[in-house]
Amino acid sequence: MMSGNKKVISALLALIACAGLVVAAEEEKQEIRIIPVQDGHIFVVDLGLASFVERAVREAEEAEAAAIIFDIETFGGRVDAAIEIKDIILETELKTIAFIRRGISAGALIALATQEIVMAPGSTIGAATPVAFAPAPQGKEPPPMDEKTLSFIRAEFRATAEESNHSKNLAEAMVDPRIELKAVTIDGRLYILTPEEVVEKKEKLGEEEIIIEMVGIPKGFSAGKLLTLTADEAVRFGLAHYKVAQIENIPPLFGMEKALLTRATITWSENLVRFLTHPIVSSLLLTLGMLGLVFELRIPGWGVGGTIGLVSLALFFGGRFLAGMAEWAMILIPILFVGGILLLTLEIFVIPGFGVAGISGIIAIVVSIFLALIGDPLPPIPGIRREYIEALQIISYSFIAAFVIIVLSLRFIPQTNLWKHVRHRLVLVPTQASELGYRATPVTQEKLIGKEGVAETILRPAGRAKFDKDILNVVTEGEFINVGEKVKIINVVGNRIIVVASEF
Repeated sequence: MMSGNKKVISALLALIACAGLVVAAEEEKQEIRIIPVQDGHIFVVDLGLASFVERAVREAEEAEAAAIIFDIETFGGRVDAAIEIKDIILETELKTIAFIRRGISAGALIALATQEIVMAPGSTIGAATPVAFAPAPQGKEPPPMDEKTLSFIRAEFRATAEESNHSKNLAEAMVDPRIELKAVTIDGRLYILTPEEVVEKKEKLGEEEIIIEMVGIPKGFSAGKLLTLTADEAVRFGLAHYKVAQIENIPPLFGMEKALLTRATITWSENLVRFLTHPIVSSLLLTLGMLGLVFELRIPGWGVGGTIGLVSLALFFGGRFLAGMAEWAMILIPILFVGGILLLTLEIFVIPGFGVAGISGIIAIVVSIFLALIGDPLPPIPGIRREYIEALQIISYSFIAAFVIIVLSLRFIPQTNLWKHVRHRLVLVPTQASELGYRATPVTQEKLIGKEGVAETILRPAGRAKFDKDILNVVTEGEFINVGEKVKIINVVGNRIIVVASEF
């Protein structure tokens, strides 16, 4: 009987030992994902970065990681992108840690969304007030946004800090320079309070229990100064709990000494999306797109201009779609843009003159570009959003640049020897068949100047006109002439026959 009991006890001990080995093995398999939230050479916090963070967090959850460390080094960026990243961090059930190398503006909001903040030596966090997307006078900072926008961002910082158990007063002071703070010691513990909260504490506990700290107080605690904290100040005032030199030193601080650090890497396609959605690149793509289409409309046949225009616009819209637009935008923007192109085509080739269809087409194209640039429903942020102003500026700069280049091109390029040599290679000219009325008649000034005929196609300004039985390629000096209108040849330059509207 005793022998049987010994066997049972031995079996139980073996099971317990196996369970211990399994637990130990599981502990050894602990993984911590590092997600970089960093600026690149031309990048900032943008919608492409938000898409990357969403993917990296989802992969960490699927891998059942023990924690996520957000490696933050940024001067800021788009408000909507920062809010999107903040929401992603708050929604995950994994432990979240921010390692701050530089957490300015949008980077501060992202850091406040994490459960723990760790600072690197020499790092800073704060300076998060939204500023107007406009040039500032020399030597001065850009003006702050309107009160509605400032109030919204301040509330976002406050709510995020409260959700993650950080100081809401410090968070608000990073956004609004009007906020004044006091460092107060009560029963040996340091608190960050507003002047009103200090008065309440004195009334409740007695003035002798409240010690207001006067040494080593940041300038941002004073009214009129925006709050930015150094690593030592962030640790002193409780916003950060630790200061470490390397990210590898973080796991032991939270009892995960054996955890394996794995860094999430942004893919080439995600970097491409960030590049295509950069404001400067977006402006360039829009400018090239408009230039290409305008030149294609002016020159018979299909050539390099139209191809460059379509490729540029495809890259512009493609980058925005891949950045993760809202579902409504994925449907509405292509409809508006294609509809605008169709209306313009109808106006140019079918409807005489320029009226409702052409204006409606231009409006539809501009609205589709604007919605693609902001990428969000209207309006998630009260007041005039920085992204709205930025989108309008990109569109304005692109249209102005395209207009200037078109004017200069029409004025100077046709007169260059290079254009005369390469024109026939760049433009596909329709065949001039004899059955269509074309005649191989030598073109001379004496024969053609002063001759009158009728426009066979819309001259915009190039097209065809019929003179007696001959159909000739002609060009105006810039005016548009509709089909059937009378024209008169006023000059012949090389193979260019120049006409004007005539009233014979």
